[in-house]
Amino acid sequence: MTGPVDKANWRARELFLDTRNDDPTGLRPEIEQSWRRCRAIGMDVGESHILYSNDMAVDSKLTRAATPIVNRLAEQLADAPVTILLADQDATIVDRRAGQRPLLGRLDRAQVAPGFTFSEQCAGTNGIGTALEERKIFRVRGGEHMLESLQPLACAGSPIVDPVSRTVVGILDITCKIEDVSDLMGPLIVSAVRDIEERLFAESAVSEQVLLREYLRSRRRGNPAVVAMSRDTVIATPTASRLMDSTDQMMIWDWISSHLVGRQEWEGPLRFADGIEVRIHARRVGEPGDSLSAILELRPMVSSTARAIAPSAPPAPRGRSSLSSGARLAGRSLATCRLQRQLDEVATDVGPVLVTGERGVGKSYVAKYLQRRWGSGDDVVVIDGAALTPTSVVDLRTQLSSGAALVIEHLDEVPDAAVGPARRLLDEAAAASSALVATLTSGGPDGGHQLHDHIRRRVSVSPLRERIEDLDDLVRELMARHVQDRPVPQLQPASHRALVNHDWPGNIRELDAVLGSALIRSMGFDIKLEHLPNEYRTIASGRNLTSLERVERGAIIRALDETDGNKSLAADRLGIARSTLYRKIRALGLENGRFTG
Repeated sequence: MTGPVDKANWRARELFLDTRNDDPTGLRPEIEQSWRRCRAIGMDVGESHILYSNDMAVDSKLTRAATPIVNRLAEQLADAPVTILLADQDATIVDRRAGQRPLLGRLDRAQVAPGFTFSEQCAGTNGIGTALEERKIFRVRGGEHMLESLQPLACAGSPIVDPVSRTVVGILDITCKIEDVSDLMGPLIVSAVRDIEERLFAESAVSEQVLLREYLRSRRRGNPAVVAMSRDTVIATPTASRLMDSTDQMMIWDWISSHLVGRQEWEGPLRFADGIEVRIHARRVGEPGDSLSAILELRPMVSSTARAIAPSAPPAPRGRSSLSSGARLAGRSLATCRLQRQLDEVATDVGPVLVTGERGVGKSYVAKYLQRRWGSGDDVVVIDGAALTPTSVVDLRTQLSSGAALVIEHLDEVPDAAVGPARRLLDEAAAASSALVATLTSGGPDGGHQLHDHIRRRVSVSPLRERIEDLDDLVRELMARHVQDRPVPQLQPASHRALVNHDWPGNIRELDAVLGSALIRSMGFDIKLEHLPNEYRTIASGRNLTSLERVERGAIIRALDETDGNKSLAADRLGIARSTLYRKIRALGLENGRFTG
């Protein structure tokens, strides 16, 4: 009976994968829907993109709850030609049990083994990844698989839902050869998953009760802004909820994850969205060895308790800013706050301003933002400095004299022939207080033109690695541009940690490209780790570095590179003792064998 069914699926599959055919017949609706998702993300059915990681969570809440149930199921099916698979919330297999030797060999050849990821993005339609997408038990047989290597198999997988957080924490799957498929596979999986979820509830109940008890105790002490937080739970008083949003919650979790390592308490400042500054006292709850949960007491700093936004002002006369100072840049780092203050200052009077910074930091965005502060709106002339000619500069002088707003990008790339006219343009703009903003890449050559010397007022945009606290706000703004008129997806915790720990040499332009690629792979849904490009999926095992530590780390790396790894010369160049350099190398995670001198 399985032969004709599989042949029908095979023919429907071939027709469907032919891009000229959008109306396959003979398919189960849920399989057709999964195939459409796979084709939309460009799955290559003849080539495996299954990822492997040796950094599996072998001792997690999921494995602790599931292992006794998987053991029992493996004993019950010891003589059956099936294999039991347990996968985590990212569809990575973390355990494989039972299975006769010929079946295990087939599974190994198809990479159905611990460490391999079977999300739909990696392996197409399959019992693990598709059950994860559908959030229900899912059966896949033979030719219904997208990958050819999986077509000799049949499987049934069911999501495991944490009863407390209501999130999918894993998948339990039974797999066999297609000729050994049984109608009992589904009921067996459903029964085992129910038992695992009961164990999850029992384990969660104790820790959640402790967290809730400590939360209520802190509230009774009178602090109006209290937050109870674990990996799966956030409970906040109304006052605390008004201070923070979802990206603030993610930032707080990263903060306590790094500062409560080996400590019971920690206190320090944090900056929330909209510039709210708070001082947080964090205290671990639970027994030593338990997963992290903490009580946080938030105290807004006096200077930032008011989120005052100035009312809109009537149009201002030429030479004064007409946009309220309430318009703010995305970000909460000290570097962005400093940039905002500089922009607030230069925005009070119209006149030439130079915006400097590394490539990709958003200089053009800041230049246009400043023009909007001057009341130019979107009616701004933007020109690439590399494209300037003596004739075009004359035309720009005419436009400026008639009141046009001008942005000159890449002032450092003005051709030699246009340098003289460009100098006169800048001098005239300064004398007339014209609405001109230029951008210049810091550290790059300008051919000796020194055009930047003709602009007195300047602001500098820091690289992303020095203001990594801005990442949440930047991600939210960049993704909103990609998904206009739709709900803005969120970064899941693993993908957030991976992006926070990246060095971002290409700055915001690089971040925007990564998010655009990830949104295509996620089909507009929340971005998981596997949606990121391969080179951005590394999650550092240690704590997150602060902005200051990142600057120090960059300076040390440059000094070691410039001295071919000689630590004595590098220490002299940095003006610190060699022992201090060794200590900082250890503290900043640079002990990787790269520098041996």
